[in-house]
Amino acid sequence: MAYTDTSEPITDDAVAEFLDLARSANVHFDIVHDRLHMRMVNPIWVMWSPIRHLLDDIGLERIEAFVRRDTAAREAVDQWNHASAVRLYSAAEAMRG
Repeated sequence: MAYTDTSEPITDDAVAEFLDLARSANVHFDIVHDRLHMRMVNPIWVMWSPIRHLLDDIGLERIEAFVRRDTAAREAVDQWNHASAVRLYSAAEAMRG
């Protein structure tokens, strides 16, 4: 998945594939205290060289933007699910009388 065509912007799909590759090597990217952090837990070192190469090609700014959007979308879904669970619980309580 080497990104070599700099005339075209990198797609979200390509960034997602990179993040999946990184996760498969136990390398994770997260937003913590409003900053992008890379966390490695028992990384698979054989995969580090291609991950590092892709990281340089894609750029931290692009990865951070993707992770921020993805995190915001997941948080929105979590909030909606929580609100739905509260409404469902309230409706069940009302039905019980």
